[in-house]
Amino acid sequence: MNVPTSATAGSRPGPKPTDTSCATTGSVDFGVDLAGSGWKFTTGDDTAWSDPSFADTTWRDWSVPDNWGDHADLSGYDGYAWYRKSFTLPARPAGVTDSTIIAALGKIDDADQVFLNGTEIGHTGGFPPSFDSTWEVPREYYPADGLLRWGATNVLAVRIYDGTGGGGFYQGPVGLFSKARLRALAGVTGTAATRTQLAQACAVLSRQHRAVAAGDVRGYAATLASGFFHQGDTAERRITELRALLKKGKVTLTDSQAEVFVDAQGRLVVDTIRTWTGLPTTRELLYLDPRKLVEIGDHARFFRDDYDSAAMKRRAQFNVYLPKGYTRTTAKRFPVVYMLNGFNGSNIEWEARDIDTVLDKLGVNAIVVFPDGDSGWYVDTSAGNFRSMIVNEIVPMVDRVYRTIPDRDHRGISGVSMGGQGAFTLGLKNPDVFSSIASHMGALSLAPLVGTTEERAANAGLRPLTLVAGMSAAELNRHRFYFDGGDSDEYRFGAAAQQMSTALAAKGVKHDYQLGAGRHDDAYWMPKLDRSFALHAEQFAAHPVR
Repeated sequence: MNVPTSATAGSRPGPKPTDTSCATTGSVDFGVDLAGSGWKFTTGDDTAWSDPSFADTTWRDWSVPDNWGDHADLSGYDGYAWYRKSFTLPARPAGVTDSTIIAALGKIDDADQVFLNGTEIGHTGGFPPSFDSTWEVPREYYPADGLLRWGATNVLAVRIYDGTGGGGFYQGPVGLFSKARLRALAGVTGTAATRTQLAQACAVLSRQHRAVAAGDVRGYAATLASGFFHQGDTAERRITELRALLKKGKVTLTDSQAEVFVDAQGRLVVDTIRTWTGLPTTRELLYLDPRKLVEIGDHARFFRDDYDSAAMKRRAQFNVYLPKGYTRTTAKRFPVVYMLNGFNGSNIEWEARDIDTVLDKLGVNAIVVFPDGDSGWYVDTSAGNFRSMIVNEIVPMVDRVYRTIPDRDHRGISGVSMGGQGAFTLGLKNPDVFSSIASHMGALSLAPLVGTTEERAANAGLRPLTLVAGMSAAELNRHRFYFDGGDSDEYRFGAAAQQMSTALAAKGVKHDYQLGAGRHDDAYWMPKLDRSFALHAEQFAAHPVR
């Protein structure tokens, strides 16, 4: 969510030409690349290793990014490890301040805690006993003013915990960079803003800040374009969320380290660290109309959305893919497919797969929603109420804020591995919510492996093969089915898919099933997305709407 300013509703005061206090030009290009050799590495865990004076000379020489799977002695290792890097910063360049520097550490498998010169600058994921894998989340941390030692030696120490699979820094960039350099590395280009354009951007941000601080909803609304759309937020949704925040008390909106540049479309783009009272701080790119001096949004078709989840007792996240036709009209409604992640994953893993590009190439004409299933097996347990989150919260929310066709005939569910199991359990147990069901190398032979001993026993009947065995042909035929599995699947889920095909065929239930050569990996199932989405499309087409 983003927020506006003040003044009377509908007014648009001109910018003060000298008001550039909220931004820099965005032209400061600085970076210290810390990828490559020169690192020290050891397994184990000791908080003393964060001390910059610690002698790490006996540790192994190392390079990052790395992959523990490439090292024979680490290929099966799950546990703690530390990385240390000593490096010399140059004298502070002109125009560079500590507040303009971001410590970018790429992606780390699974959780990390980062220290710069002995001071923690950030952490992502969870360490035991509250292990939380965040292997797919890009790390960006913001050193406090005065922490960097310009013209002197600095020490970066990174504590990592790997809970399963590979481990380590598996993707860059790794280093200390200005925002302009990070944008260049990400392929985001533009030209430096003029002093007048800086003043224009500052004027919009200032209006937003003042309006929010004053509780002036109409004033904030006046800073949003009529066609505003940003990360799933329309102007109406943004205003509704602001009203909800204001009911809880005073709200403030702040932007720090804001930089302004002009993109190829002539839009003013503000690269900012944005904080709303009660919401997580995030780095955002805000898009402004330089003529009308309003925020127009990014009009993205693939992004993260979030909300306050009563089921999870925290703010829950999910990703959304919008088909190409969604942004071309405000009248047409679309069917929805829910796509569930596998074990040790989340909604963010789909970004690493560039799933939006994949779906565009397939010509998918549906909204696709990617909930954060973590490792919760899509059931309600002490580990999290994942079934309730999806069925009772996300589904109605998506129908409320996106242009969906809100009925079960136009709502499908797919999943991978643990998510394939979840697609079957959520689909079969909620026939009034989901119609078509698809599983890629799904755990169809397993009951949910989460929760206490008592909770696992209570959910034992949610084994997909058991569910199907206990249902009538009429009940099963309410759904369309697609599922697959590799003949070399390490978990024997290919064999489970064969068993599911036999069970459905014995009851005369039509289904699309594929057993092919392959292991339990992306190389096996991703080329089969055309089959699963074709199944959903057939279901949707069989129920035309006006």
